[in-house]
Amino acid sequence: MKRHRMSMRWIAVMLVIGFLTAAVAIAGDQSITGTVEKTKQGIVISADDGATYMVQGKDLSEMVGKTVKATGTLAEGKSGKTLTVISIEPVNE
Repeated sequence: MKRHRMSMRWIAVMLVIGFLTAAVAIAGDQSITGTVEKTKQGIVISADDGATYMVQGKDLSEMVGKTVKATGTLAEGKSGKTLTVISIEPVNE
């Protein structure tokens, strides 16, 4: 019985490590293209795929109304999708 519990604990630990590894791999830097907009919540990027991303990490207030390609880390929480911007470049239309 004691051996069985130890085996179950190891299996649980390995599953947790596997899920965390997969989550980190998925959460790598990603790029989105969209229009920078100013809203009541702050500066957002309205992406070409229809999603809206809150922006963190860079001040994009000078780029309001412009189409950009933003690269950074995406996260999703209770308040919606957030992009922590690492780099930003204007897209020529």
